[in-house]
Amino acid sequence: MKRFAIILSLVGLCLGVFAQTKTLGDAQGSVNEKSLAILNAVSDTYKNSTGTQIDLKIGFVDNKTALTANANGTLKTTGKKFSLITDFAEMVFDGKTLNVYDKKSNELTISNPTLEEVSDIDPTAIISMFKEGYKISAPEVSSTDANLTTIRLYPEDRKADYSMITIVINTATSTPVEINTSGKNGVDNSVILKKVETNKKFPDSTFEFNADKHRGIIITDLR
Repeated sequence: MKRFAIILSLVGLCLGVFAQTKTLGDAQGSVNEKSLAILNAVSDTYKNSTGTQIDLKIGFVDNKTALTANANGTLKTTGKKFSLITDFAEMVFDGKTLNVYDKKSNELTISNPTLEEVSDIDPTAIISMFKEGYKISAPEVSSTDANLTTIRLYPEDRKADYSMITIVINTATSTPVEINTSGKNGVDNSVILKKVETNKKFPDSTFEFNADKHRGIIITDLR
């Protein structure tokens, strides 16, 4: 669950935090206006999307132990509903019921999370975590691709889990292509957005989990 929360927080950041970027660090005068304009353009790309689908690659690096892990996945969101399917697990939320399926153990956990509980895993709720308290650096244009710009966010709260969040944006399409976080615990996380599609229409079944498709599945129902 914690790993899913990390993944969704990163993806949630790229999808919607930019709609609130104007509040980041304004009191301290630490928001770069050029970066702000780029982030607001990204916000405009997503905020009116009926549904969004992202094919992504997730990476974890523990700099203390040199351990690494990678996974591919697809995130689909519409309104409060989301579906995240990766190499190792699936998470499906229909706005009320959350299904978390571990592929390796063939175990499914079903719950009706409270608003507080779902805020840890709901991409739309996670966005609110990044509404304020960040300094925004000046944009850095890639020397090899003029369409790629890097922007760094630094949390003003010294107790924050991350020391820096790095976002790479394609300014030609106003879409993020990569997000990296530098953890104070020595663990760095990355999400590479391989393909982003907006204004998608998903059938209701997208946000439903069919346990009957998994023979011998172990179900824990916490509702």
